[in-house]
Amino acid sequence: MILSLIILLGLSSQVISGTRNPSTSDSKHLAYGQKHECVVQVKGKMEVPYKEGKKQEVTASGSGVIIAKRYVLTAAHVVEKTKDPYITLHGKKIKIEWVVIPTKYKEENTGPYDIALCRLTEDAMIDFYPELYEKNDEIGKLCSVAGWGMHGTWTTGTIYDDNKLRAGSNYISPIMFCGMMVCSVQDKSKRTSLEYLIGRGDSGGGLFINKKLAGIHSCIYTGDGNLDSSYKDYSAHTRVSLHKPWIDLIVNDYEKILDTIKEASSESVIKFL
Repeated sequence: MILSLIILLGLSSQVISGTRNPSTSDSKHLAYGQKHECVVQVKGKMEVPYKEGKKQEVTASGSGVIIAKRYVLTAAHVVEKTKDPYITLHGKKIKIEWVVIPTKYKEENTGPYDIALCRLTEDAMIDFYPELYEKNDEIGKLCSVAGWGMHGTWTTGTIYDDNKLRAGSNYISPIMFCGMMVCSVQDKSKRTSLEYLIGRGDSGGGLFINKKLAGIHSCIYTGDGNLDSSYKDYSAHTRVSLHKPWIDLIVNDYEKILDTIKEASSESVIKFL
């Protein structure tokens, strides 16, 4: 099989993203997207080559998942080289103050380490913060997938960009790509009622199992050479369960340290060098 890979980061030009069953109304995916309030847009500036030896700055747009008031998970390639990154929540812009990316992540081979933890400069208030999936039993599970990318059907490919959140469902394939979870268009007898594939612009969005965040959208690959999120394409998702220990450690310990500093500052003067 000839495999082609594409990172799912959306740029200001037309790009590939989520596609649905042609027989399913797009309004259903929009409505399902509203149930994924924790999935937000992640934006920033990025330099990309446009002529030999030259680069231009463009607006890069991906997705992310709010997992706590101050924390968002996204794909490493969404924020690794992005300047002044931020999320948008209910139309409000919230800046990202720092990002943690696994040391094993390599841009040229995203693999199972395409994940990043971002801390926000202020609280992102939503009704429900998803727990992180921790089991090693994802294969075969029913999941929901959500993101802010372009959309279309499996036959048209992605041709529309209306800056809206969509979601759908799928089953996690028994095929594993570089240790990542994979979803594809299932046989008719196995398809869900909202069968869906993701693509560019959905990078960093969430894959959920039983309302727990189990995957971060990373890339798509194909055997026919056409990376258009069609019938023969597959999506790859970074497994959150592999990274849960260090994510929990940073989120919990960093917040404890901040609380200690706040308590001490009420009785003394703290000077940061």
